[in-house]
Formats: sequence, C-alpha cells, structure tokens
Amino acid sequence: MKNTIIIAIGKFSTQVISYLLLPLYTSILTTKQYGIYDFIVTACIFVVPFVTLLLEESMFRFLIDEEKKEGKEKVISNVCIYSLFSVLIWSVVLFLFLTITGYNYTTAFILYLISCVFITLCNSITRGMGKLKIYSLSNFILSVITIVLNVLFIAKFRFGVNGLLYATVLANLLTSIFIIFKLKIYSFIKFKTFNKNYLMKMVKYSYPLVPNSIGWSIINISDRIIVTFVLGASSNGIYAMANKFPNIMNTFSGFFFTAFKENASKVIKKKDYEDYYNSILKIVHNSFITISLLLITIIPFIFNLFIKKDYVSAYDYIPILVIALYYGNMSGFYGSLFVAFKETKIIGSSTIVGAILNIIINILLIKFIGLYAAVISTLVSNYIVTIIRREKLKKYMTLNKIENYYGSILIMALATVVYYFKNPVLNIISLVLCVTYGILVNKDLIGDFKKVFMNKIKRS
Repeated sequence: MKNTIIIAIGKFSTQVISYLLLPLYTSILTTKQYGIYDFIVTACIFVVPFVTLLLEESMFRFLIDEEKKEGKEKVISNVCIYSLFSVLIWSVVLFLFLTITGYNYTTAFILYLISCVFITLCNSITRGMGKLKIYSLSNFILSVITIVLNVLFIAKFRFGVNGLLYATVLANLLTSIFIIFKLKIYSFIKFKTFNKNYLMKMVKYSYPLVPNSIGWSIINISDRIIVTFVLGASSNGIYAMANKFPNIMNTFSGFFFTAFKENASKVIKKKDYEDYYNSILKIVHNSFITISLLLITIIPFIFNLFIKKDYVSAYDYIPILVIALYYGNMSGFYGSLFVAFKETKIIGSSTIVGAILNIIINILLIKFIGLYAAVISTLVSNYIVTIIRREKLKKYMTLNKIENYYGSILIMALATVVYYFKNPVLNIISLVLCVTYGILVNKDLIGDFKKVFMNKIKRS
C-alpha cells in the first residue's frame, strides 16, 4: 500500500487534470481526428512488443535479484544494447512500409514508437532498481509536460492529430532524459558486458509475455480496426472517448500492479505466500468492484460536463466497458501471480484465446449492433481470460473463493440497468446504495488505514 501511494502521488493529480481537459479535446477535435489519433496510439502499443521482445519486463525482474552494480550493469547493458539496434531496424522497416503505402502520419508514428520504447525502458530500470519515488516523480513530470504541450499544440496552434502525437513524443523523450541523468543510467551501460547467452536467458523469460501483450493489443486494436473499416474513423473516435471513463479504473489498478509485481516476486520465497496472495485477492476484488460501481453511478451526473458536441453517444457504451475492465483487472492480478511463479507462458496463451474470441464476436456482430459489438466482445474476452487464469493458477497454489462475488456482480448489473433509465432520482438512489455497499465490503481495509493513520498521529 505504501508503494502504491508513492506511485499514485506522481500520477493521480495529473490524471485528474487530463480528464478536466476532455472538454477541450471534444470541442476542438472532430470524432474522426480523435479516432485517427487513438488508432495510431493503439497500433504503436501493438508494435512495441515486437521491437523490445518485452525485455523491459525481464530487466525489471532480473534487476530485483541483482544486488551488486556489476550484476545491474549486465542486465541493463544487454537490454539497452539490444533495444537500440532493434529500434533502428524497425524504424527503417516501418518507414519504408508506411511510405510505400502512402500513410499520412509516417514520421509521427515512428517518432511516437521510438519515444514509447525509451520511456518504457527507463521506467523498467527505475522500478527494477527500487527507485519508486523517482518513478513517481518522473511520471508526474511526464504528465505535466504532456498536458502543457497538448494545450499548446491543440488549443493554441491547432495542430490536430499531429499535435497530440508530438506532445507525447516530446514528453516521453524529455522524461527519459531526466531519468537517465537522475539515475546515471549511462554509467551502467557497458558494451563489454554484452553477452549473447545472457541475453537469450532474459529473452527466455520475456518471450512468453509477448503473446500476452500482443493478445491484449489485438483485443484493443482489432476493435479499432474493425470499427474503423466497417463504421468509420468517427465511430472509432466515439469508442475511444467511451473508453476514457472506464480507464479511470486502469489508472488506479496501474498504481497498484506496478507496486504489487515487485512484492509478489519477493513474497514467493516465503512459506506463507499463499495467505498473502489470498489476502490481496480479497482487497483487489473489493476495490475494483467499488470503483466499478462508483463509475457507473457517478458518470450520469458528470458526463455532460466533460463531453461536448458529437461525442455524446459515447455515454451508452460506458457501463459495459466498466464491467469489462473489472474483469480485465482481475485477470491482470492473476497474471501478476504467474509472473511471481515465473510461469509466463500461461499469461500469453490465455490472452491469445481472449484475443481470438474478441475478433470473432466483433466480426459476427458489428453489422447488426454497431459499436455494441466492440463493447460486448471486450467484456466476453476479458471474462474468459480471467476464468482461464484463475483455473490454471489452482495448479500452483490454493485459491480462496472470492467473498460476495455473485452479490457484487448482481449489484453491478442492477446499477447498469438504472444507468440506462437516465432518471435523476433513480441515479441518486443507485449512487447512495453503491457507496454504502462499497464501504461495507471494504470495512476491513478502511479499518486498517484508520489504525495506521491513528498510530502515525500518536507517534508524531
């Protein structure tokens, strides 16, 4: 919890500001422009695992076990040297391919991809070396620069799609430079420590994670591709905006999972690791259910404050996407445990199943129910991945049943039904009931926080 709070401090305030900027984006950018931007970002997320082979995950995991500088040099050098050559090769290949196909955003796409690789590597080094405060600070810097540049490039200079992309590129590169000099990463990179056999050892750990990352990217990008080609870029813009509000849950879960992965990998060495994992499972379920319920019941009151013009139809897709992300985050928790057990193949195989299912449902339904096909396919695929991982995990540890699981899902379903009535009185009743339920299921966690807080006061 301490690590989660440290990470959240660096990200939360700027995440709030980014949501406050939604009225700016939706009033200036057309749905088509935002759809194009969202498609490029999703496509880059899809390509990055091919570029790095997710060696940043190996670097994070291996750095945790290395205590001496020589060991850290070996880990960092192998990953950074490989990534440098890989980025150069992929940049040339993508430039030629996109130029031949006549794509309008070739330069922006490649620069965005390179900047993503840089910031990803720097963040993994920071976390692997246990520098969570610097990680938090760097994310704060990243968010502030991105927001400032977005306002300048979109509102003042009206750069449109390129403005959004170049704002992120500059923010990623400037933040990477800050991390490099703050941690003196350059002092850990030694060409003489590059070892092909050691690199292959790291690849052996990370390559099973590639199908997982690609699978989730397929789940996201297949939605975008199918929606864009069947319904048009404007519909993709609506779909992207609908995802903005459910992604608040991913913001909170991101804080937690960033902190938990390190702890999970350390706790595995202790005898009582099963008790620890089960206690965290209970907290994770109750927390994500509470966040889901709050999102579904609060959005009817705030949606029109943030969303303008042609984006209003995004309202209809939000609650289903919230439930989908609840299951997505539960599967993410189970995935963290497989990382601790170093059984990464299961993570990849389960995600690929979800990705294939996502594509099939999308293709079958999109002509009949439009954007709801993308929403429903995401929900079903996330649910299936969660079930597969939970069942597979039982081979490695004893998993407790989730308390109040069916009751929580029923309440979330009822809150969703009320959401679609668009009745202010019913929405208020739903909000009060869901807040009350959230307090009740999290009473133990709230009590723990209260004890810690009171002890801090007494000591001070």
